[in-house]
Amino acid sequence: MGKFTGIAYEPHPVSPERKAELRDQGLKILDIRFKPEEESEVAADYAKLKIDEIRDLLKERDVDFEASAKKPDLLKLLAESEGA
Repeated sequence: MGKFTGIAYEPHPVSPERKAELRDQGLKILDIRFKPEEESEVAADYAKLKIDEIRDLLKERDVDFEASAKKPDLLKLLAESEGA
């Protein structure tokens, strides 16, 4: 299992394919009923973006990143830019 990068709130049961996809992204899976009220819907949707879409959003926000950066690292930068 890769490095933990965040939490994915998903309706249960989660299919084995979706579970594998989320775990490959370094996400821990919790039932959506445990999602905190203040959790941003937009931030939760970022994990569903393709890597090129994440890169485009980071470029729009003038966030520097390495071309070889992996999706979990780009998601972290995107989340950090959300709060900036």
